[in-house]
Amino acid sequence: RAHRYPTVLRVLQRARDFYDRQRAAAHGLNFQDLLLRAARLLRERPEVRRYFRRRFTHVLVDEFQDTDPIQAEVLLLLTASDPGERDWRKCRPVPGSLFVVGDPKQSIYRFRRADIVTYNAVKQIIGNVVTLSANFRSAGPVVDWVNEKFGRPEFFPAAADEVAPAYVPLQRARADEPAEPGVFH
Repeated sequence: RAHRYPTVLRVLQRARDFYDRQRAAAHGLNFQDLLLRAARLLRERPEVRRYFRRRFTHVLVDEFQDTDPIQAEVLLLLTASDPGERDWRKCRPVPGSLFVVGDPKQSIYRFRRADIVTYNAVKQIIGNVVTLSANFRSAGPVVDWVNEKFGRPEFFPAAADEVAPAYVPLQRARADEPAEPGVFH
């Protein structure tokens, strides 16, 4: 492995460079290019931020646990109370301008740079956190099973840390519980 890794990395870097040249020659952009350019535009041009801040006074992000650092930068630059602040980690949203919904236990998109560290950083910046634990989707026996299996310390710690969310037990919230135990509708 020690001998193959540097070789494989060089091949992959050459493939990436080739792809970048081909894309540039075709005057094309991929999704990552669009994100990077949007972040740079918002970071470097306060007047653009002010324009969008007036146009979009409230931003709602669902599935926030899938947000990568560049997307987080765009969100915080768009909602920042100080349009001159260039560091997204120092931006503070205008009160009520940014609302995110996410489950850190579902932060699984590491392959595209989404991770719990970004989730926690933005959570810290926003500051006002409400934990929702009511499960309206699943029948009671399913909720009980999930609580029993995932409430164990080998799955989630009792207290959150920078790389793992704390376990929060689900609460039954469905009104249409089955009449017989083990019978699902």
